[in-house]
Amino acid sequence: MASRHITAGLTEDHTALREMVRDFVEQRVIPTASEREAKDEYPADLIPELAELGMFGICVSEEFGGSAIDYVSYGLIFEELARGWMALASLVYTTSSGGYLISAFGTDEQKQRFLPGIVAGTRMSGIAMTEPSAGSDLKQIKLTARREGENYILNGSKIFITHARHADPLVVMVKTDPTIEPAHRGGISLMLLEQNTPGVSYGNDFEKLGHRGLELCEVIFENAVVPAANLLGGTDGQGFYQMMDALDRGRIYMAGASTGMARASLELALSYSKQRETFGKPISEHQAIQLKLANMATKVEASRLLYINAALKTEVDGRASAESAMAKVFATETGLEVTYDAMQVLGGFGYVKEFPIERYFRDSALMPIGEGSNDILRMVLAKELLANTD
Repeated sequence: MASRHITAGLTEDHTALREMVRDFVEQRVIPTASEREAKDEYPADLIPELAELGMFGICVSEEFGGSAIDYVSYGLIFEELARGWMALASLVYTTSSGGYLISAFGTDEQKQRFLPGIVAGTRMSGIAMTEPSAGSDLKQIKLTARREGENYILNGSKIFITHARHADPLVVMVKTDPTIEPAHRGGISLMLLEQNTPGVSYGNDFEKLGHRGLELCEVIFENAVVPAANLLGGTDGQGFYQMMDALDRGRIYMAGASTGMARASLELALSYSKQRETFGKPISEHQAIQLKLANMATKVEASRLLYINAALKTEVDGRASAESAMAKVFATETGLEVTYDAMQVLGGFGYVKEFPIERYFRDSALMPIGEGSNDILRMVLAKELLANTD
């Protein structure tokens, strides 16, 4: 079903990019997404096609083969990918995020070593922040990286890391100076962890409610040896600020992807409501269903406008923490609400796996938690609002 939604403020380039990704999703993703998701199948066969479309280079400078797209394009891409299959959106996000961090903060040698492969899809990437005792408060990480000659020795663990087994490199947040308090003021760095690093092992993959298709696992470091040349940027102590920069971009991703799943659910509900009849007429003619559809459509449009606003603000100011937080909170909660409402419109068919509504609902459940939980973001947003009020 063709989507009708607001395009005000979008350039011809935005529209063309959106249509390119949408065509790919319609032809190559949607027909097999539910089957792949049920098998928890890693989409390896789609990686070359995604690379050909330039998806892994969206955050990489043109010098290394990327496109360094604007933030509005970034959100639009993830809206379209998530409309097809959330695992594919997550695959592109994790790899492009690693590429962004290297492109924005890496040394020339690191850029030359890693970025061409990331852009080409021959190297996957990802980010590793969360620990058993450090989620929302990343300053509390305990994974240490001790300098010994030309290497760092890493000890500790990360948990709930998406795409960890496939990432090469995995961008890992570590504590390089445990004497600095608070740690984020110079005690935290980012390391580029390559595959087959001595002393690194992976715990069992977690069985997830949604986002099936990409692994989520623990990464364990036991005297792991990482070359000093893999310290992102070559200077320690900058990791917290580097990762916060990436997370602002990540919240636009979360908002865009949630909008995509909500939009897909709305499209299915609209189509079904015209076909399903009760009491002698299509259910789309019942006022109760019309009110539900109208509310769903309004929330989807508002979500899109919020993430576009955050993207435009980022383009102008470089950072848009408040706007990206607003977009992330509203859009991720809209994703849950709209997918649930669509399930009600479809009734029993919304609950069974013959329709993808239940998949969108399960995938939406993670979104208010990831990239900064919504309650934490509300507190951050409130502090910023109060600080800027006379």
